[in-house]
Amino acid sequence: MSLAALDRAFIAPIYSQADVARIIAAPRSTVQNWATGYDTSSGTHQAPVLTGVPRGRGDTVSFMALAEAFVVNAFRKAGLPMQRIRPAVDRLKESIGLEYALANERLAHDGGEIMLKSDDSDDRRLVVVRNGNAVFNEVVEDHLRYIDFSRLGYASSIRLPQFTDAEVVITPVVNGGRPTIRSRGIAIDDVLGRVRAGESPRIVAEDYGISLGELLYLNHAAA
Repeated sequence: MSLAALDRAFIAPIYSQADVARIIAAPRSTVQNWATGYDTSSGTHQAPVLTGVPRGRGDTVSFMALAEAFVVNAFRKAGLPMQRIRPAVDRLKESIGLEYALANERLAHDGGEIMLKSDDSDDRRLVVVRNGNAVFNEVVEDHLRYIDFSRLGYASSIRLPQFTDAEVVITPVVNGGRPTIRSRGIAIDDVLGRVRAGESPRIVAEDYGISLGELLYLNHAAA
């Protein structure tokens, strides 16, 4: 899959690293390490795991790279160490030829390795990405249920799991990629910005057609 096949909106830089950290609920310094790499205390350099993020301030991260960060964060929360994630990403990109490898729907995870699903829907084998061995396994995919994929096989929208009582999604073609209340098409920053500026929560809720309880929940979950 070439970059030309992906909509420009999905690969254009629209987020800062701080935005990414806030959206996926990860430390900013960790996101920076994933985005641009870092030098270890032993003097070696760890390469980035996200695709196409240049060094510098401002908006440097695309939606596709944010989706990769979302998956890396999920892997880490599931206990998969970076020592296994990094070589798997390298193999996906170099040997298998997947761009934005971690945002591809063929990924799966068994708690210890990153695996790749077969292109054949009738083939239940998974390939361990680090060594290429084919295996059969029951795959834990909880971290992928939040991602919707396009017909091209890449992430098209992400539901943010920290909003357990509201469906908040991000996609670059709605509200510039900002977290959005799916049912209303409203960016939560637009709603909460007015409340945090001192407006009455009840009036703001009425203006946007949401309940006061929903608004107060969003304000708490986004804090």
